[in-house]
Amino acid sequence: MNAPAPTEWTAEELARRARGGCVESFGELVERFEGPLYAFLRLRTAAPEDAEELAQDTFLRAWEKLDRFDPRYRFSTWLFTLAKRLAATRYRRRRPGLASEETLAGLGHERDPATVLAESDERENLWRVAERALPPEQVDALWMRYAEDFSAAEIGAVLGRPEATVRVHLFRARQALARHLEDPAVDRPSSAPADPDPSSHSLRHISGGQA
Repeated sequence: MNAPAPTEWTAEELARRARGGCVESFGELVERFEGPLYAFLRLRTAAPEDAEELAQDTFLRAWEKLDRFDPRYRFSTWLFTLAKRLAATRYRRRRPGLASEETLAGLGHERDPATVLAESDERENLWRVAERALPPEQVDALWMRYAEDFSAAEIGAVLGRPEATVRVHLFRARQALARHLEDPAVDRPSSAPADPDPSSHSLRHISGGQA
């Protein structure tokens, strides 16, 4: 039986091989994650070239620190954690423009904003709305949950927050984004609402039943 090609290995197996000095394995990791990593960093930087530079720096840092990666855990979580730390150190968050009025008018208020964020036709403009309407950490949580399909626990590992806090972030983000889509003139709230019960039905409703 032929050995599996690098494209068939898990990211964790590729990282283990790269840690042993396999440059080809690390190249496959770069190819897999350069798009998602750039998109994540674009939310946190002032210009596309900043995100590109920071993504390159993140991969360089990952290569240098592969001996610290534990393959029992997801490589993507570890990589995004490196990227977030570099971005926090080197760049201020951008403040993108509002979505177009046509995009907002066509949403329909009955639609779940988190679901809309995942739909390709409206995704770019609505992420900009999220950037304007939500606190930075809520935007990060939404991105990792709905664009990268991270679990709440994995998001917590990147953000350095307990899983329950991540679930609260997701809940609040969905509620605030829904309000903003109903009235784009609504500003970011001056004070946060009381924490919902993480075991409540409304919180379990996040992302189709799983926060």
